[in-house]
Formats: sequence, structure tokens, C-alpha cells
Amino acid sequence: MKTVGDIKKTVERHRHEPYKNPARYRLDFIKENTFNRLWTVRMTRVRVVIVSVAALLALVALVWAVIVFTPLRHFVPGTLRGDLRAQYLETALRLDSLEQAARANEAYLSSVLAIMKGESDTIAAPTVPAGVVSADSLVRASDAERRFVSRYEEEERFNLSVLAPIAAEGMIFASPVPSTATVEPLPSGGVSAVQPAVLPVSAVYRGSVTGLYYDNDGRVVVTVQHPNDFVSVYSGLTDVFVNKGAKVSASQRIGHTAAGRPLVFELWHNGALLAPGDYVAF
Repeated sequence: MKTVGDIKKTVERHRHEPYKNPARYRLDFIKENTFNRLWTVRMTRVRVVIVSVAALLALVALVWAVIVFTPLRHFVPGTLRGDLRAQYLETALRLDSLEQAARANEAYLSSVLAIMKGESDTIAAPTVPAGVVSADSLVRASDAERRFVSRYEEEERFNLSVLAPIAAEGMIFASPVPSTATVEPLPSGGVSAVQPAVLPVSAVYRGSVTGLYYDNDGRVVVTVQHPNDFVSVYSGLTDVFVNKGAKVSASQRIGHTAAGRPLVFELWHNGALLAPGDYVAF
């Protein structure tokens, strides 16, 4: 047992030692009118660090959710959906085509006005620059457009040879036409399919219909946006069974061509025209 002397020595020793008390923090919410304390939060230094980290993570999660699940994600570079890119490209091409058509019609009307005034005796028919007619253009491609396409294909050659096969891994493309159709490659790209009877046309993979319009021959062209930035184009349809914006699945019937009428099928990836035979088993 401790004696009185031992107890006195212990008290004397602790009297000269500094009193250690862990640092604590308190956050008070006080009503200014009455100075009543409404809410008090007491925390140690470790708890302050934990709460601060948790609040920072919650803020980051909130910002991430706002960007991912709201239209604000469209303003972040590199997050634009492939179907929207296809729509913007199609709109830009149509605007350029309409501008050229308007210029040609303006020249034609100027010629008619000159004849009516007696200033000329010939009329100039609306002409367009020579070139290959694109399925998504209202007039022929200009020299500037062809130079741009040539330069783009040269710069994006890596995409043509490497990126497209990598993006197609795990994707199984179905044939857009039945096995009874005669399929032949086209010099300009794509393939042509035809048979004596009505030719049914199906989507090669799941996706969304982003384009539905008429070509220069009065036949319907359908474009479908697929995952991994693939786009399939079906030109020459006489009847269509889908609407713009509709979701389609692989092998779903989207239309057909008349008996003996060819279907022109194209497969694109990131704006580059691919050889359909390398990805689709006809």
C-alpha cells in the first residue's frame, strides 16, 4: 500500500508537469437577435480533417453528377455524342449545298432578267461545279470540298488503317441484304446490292436513325449512327419503315428497294469511308 509520503511525492511530481489536453474545436450557431445558441458542433482535429475531406469529396461528386447527367456535358471538350456530331456534319453539308444552289439560281434569274430587259438573248441554265454527287449533298461537290476531303483522308490515314478495326472489335455487323442479292464493290467506295425481286434492307447493327432524306434521283437515303462512331448509309430505298430519331437493332428491317433497283451501302468511321466487305459478311 502507498503511504502518505508516496502520495505526496506523486502529487508534487505531477504539479510541475504541464497539463496535456487534446485540441478541440467548436462551431456555434447563435441567433444574433437574442444571442441564443441554436446549434453547437464540437470536433477534434482528426474529425475536422475527416469532415473536410468528406465535404470535398461530396462537392467533387456533385460537380461530376451535374456534368454527366445534365446537358452541361455537351460543353466539355471531347464529350459530344457521335449522333450529334453526325447531325452537325449533315447540317453543315446541307447549308453549304443550299448556298451553292442559291448562287446558281441567282445567276439563272439574272440571265432571265437580262433577257426581259433586252440586254441579252441567251439564258444561262443553273450550273454546278463538276464532281461526284454526294448522298448527303443537294449539288455536286466543289473543287474546295474535294481538296478538303483529299487532305482530310491523307491526315486521317491512321484512322483508316488502325483505329477502325480496333473500334470494331466485339461488334458483329449483320448483312443489310439477304444472301440471294448480288453484291458488288463500287469504285467510289461502298457496295451495290441488287436482285430481280424486291430487295429488303436491314440495319447492320443497333443504333439511331440520324438522317432520312431524298437523293437527286428521288430515292430515300437513310443514315444510322452506331456505337464506337460507326455510321452506316443506305441509299436507293423506295420505301422506308423507320423515322428519324428511331432506335433500331441489328437485322431490323428499315426499308426496301424496288425490283431491280440497286441498294448502295456505305460504312463510315470517324468521317472515313471504309470497305464494307472488311466488316460485314454479305
